[in-house]
Amino acid sequence: MNNRLQKKKIKEIVYRTLEKIDISLDIHIQTTQVNMIYDFIKNQLIIDVDRIREARNEMITPVPLEDYIKALVLHEVGHYLDRDALWASIPRALEIRKKKRETPYFERTKDLELFQVDIEEHEVEYTFEETAWNNAAVLNEKFNVVGRDSFEKVRFESLLSYTAVYNRDLLIYQALLKQKTGKQLAV
Repeated sequence: MNNRLQKKKIKEIVYRTLEKIDISLDIHIQTTQVNMIYDFIKNQLIIDVDRIREARNEMITPVPLEDYIKALVLHEVGHYLDRDALWASIPRALEIRKKKRETPYFERTKDLELFQVDIEEHEVEYTFEETAWNNAAVLNEKFNVVGRDSFEKVRFESLLSYTAVYNRDLLIYQALLKQKTGKQLAV
């Protein structure tokens, strides 16, 4: 299938999924290197068609493309349902970004207090992701959009993508904590 037809097909799946759960969002096709994003500031769904195909093919246990797209739409709508919390997080997110811009990552990895902002950012991001997936699961159960097995596979691999970097930074944080206090963080 050529690229233009593939984009049209993916966009149709997104529209049908939103229609089925009775949510209306503007949809934009854009190259972002992220498969799908809910932009809560503009209240729109951004889709990177090429990245969707790549990410689905990178799955440990791939699901059908249509199931993958439906699960992602539900997830992004899960963020939509959590908009108030996303808006409330902006002031602290800006503070964290400012702190991170002031000190390069390699320097933060040598200082426990500086590195705490990295850990806080990971924890907030993961909480938002987990909440969005929980919201998506409720929607899926209510509207029966995608099979449970496919949904759970997409959910698992999506959350896994966040935990890899977080775990790396958590190991750094634990080493810094042990250096400073002589104690290991209980996980």
